[in-house]
Amino acid sequence: MNRKNNNDDIDFVDWESVWDKEYGFGADKNSFDEAYEIALRAKRNSRNNQGEKRTSGAKPTKIPSQKGNNDTPKRKNSKTQKTSPKQNGNKQKKKKWGWFKRTLFLLLVFVNLYIIVIYSQIPFIAKWRTIYIETAMSTMRYQWLATAFIPGDVIDDVMRDRYLLDEHQSGLVSEWDGGIGFAPRSIWESDKEYFSRIFHEIDIDTFDEYASEHDVYTKKGSVMIDEANLDGDGTTIKTKQGDEVLAIDEDNGILITKIHGDGFVARLAIIKDPAQVKLGLCENFGKIGSRAELLVEDNGAILGINASGFVDPEGMGNGGKAYGLVISEGELYQDIIGNANKIIAFDYRDRLNIGNYKSLSTFRDAVEFKPALIINGEKLVKGSAGWGIQPRSVIGQTERGEVLLLIVDGRAPGYSIGATLGQCADIMMQYDAVQACNLDGGSSSIMYYNGREISRPSAANKVKGRAIPNGFLVYPRK
Repeated sequence: MNRKNNNDDIDFVDWESVWDKEYGFGADKNSFDEAYEIALRAKRNSRNNQGEKRTSGAKPTKIPSQKGNNDTPKRKNSKTQKTSPKQNGNKQKKKKWGWFKRTLFLLLVFVNLYIIVIYSQIPFIAKWRTIYIETAMSTMRYQWLATAFIPGDVIDDVMRDRYLLDEHQSGLVSEWDGGIGFAPRSIWESDKEYFSRIFHEIDIDTFDEYASEHDVYTKKGSVMIDEANLDGDGTTIKTKQGDEVLAIDEDNGILITKIHGDGFVARLAIIKDPAQVKLGLCENFGKIGSRAELLVEDNGAILGINASGFVDPEGMGNGGKAYGLVISEGELYQDIIGNANKIIAFDYRDRLNIGNYKSLSTFRDAVEFKPALIINGEKLVKGSAGWGIQPRSVIGQTERGEVLLLIVDGRAPGYSIGATLGQCADIMMQYDAVQACNLDGGSSSIMYYNGREISRPSAANKVKGRAIPNGFLVYPRK
């Protein structure tokens, strides 16, 4: 039987009574269909006339399957059932309960993750938790990134390493045996011998190969290469340490390299004659600072990096008021503050001295900051040392007297996030430093050379950097 009822309710059609009445026993199979249609029409008419819902009557019976015909009527409601207010209320309750359960689940997940991140001793988690806290707490403006979410006792445990480092370095001072200085050229030295001796860090084979393809000599015959532009291709010259050489200024005894470390990019300037390095002050020192460009140019220097920290309320300071000791060309501008800071000073024999000193009379140029990285050839820090990962500024000196000025770019994921103090100390050791100290870093870190910035500052101005009170500057050789 083929009965398509277009969503009519056929399960309760009393077709048997119609069949018995109209056809009787022995009727053929077509009579079944006819009886069903008659009963279905009667059912429809009854609903239309009375407008009533289906009531219980004769026990509904499904049409039996006939031989060769397996179709049976299927129940399909012709009208959407209406829900009662009680049912609607139950649905609302279920919906609210579902929202509550999801919220509770997410809250429990968050709480568990928080506990793991804050208190877990899993090495990977503990390492990066420590670095996060140190990094936030070593800034003036962003300490809230730690204090707002992390319990004070956890922060204190992490920062204890910094306090212990201060205690360990207490009383350490630089010691020098005799004087140092730039060794002038001997009349017996050839140009190549002199160059190789002065710029002993350079892999000469890579220099010769580069020089064979580029014009690297001035009219006087000295080497002058400057490929330190931020967007430049650099050179193929390498140092013996494997770092790229960006610039060689033979007349002024300057070598600049680019260092790619684990997660950071740095530039190291090596100054062959320490007498050329002095502390230069901004024009309105004590009132308002200057950006590196003006600081270097106004002082008639060739190269410069930032030096002193400065008063910086809420990270909005104008760079005019330096923090701590300031001596420039023998004149005392500000006295010592202390607080575990180290005096970082060139004496009149051009030697870099790092430590705590009672007398300042022997110093020609000085600032104070911390911590010391290397004193008398001994590396004093490892890892983050309580100072996190930041842009860095570092000064150091080798036994030969060469001054090392290091700037590490940072706060730029995908390019350079910054370095730990341990990584900075490693770089200085690789280039033979026997004295080295951390300077003010963060958004102040910058290197300026030959008329432009050659590092990427993390300050609001990503090219010019911040206004700073002073810097270690490199003056032309006399």
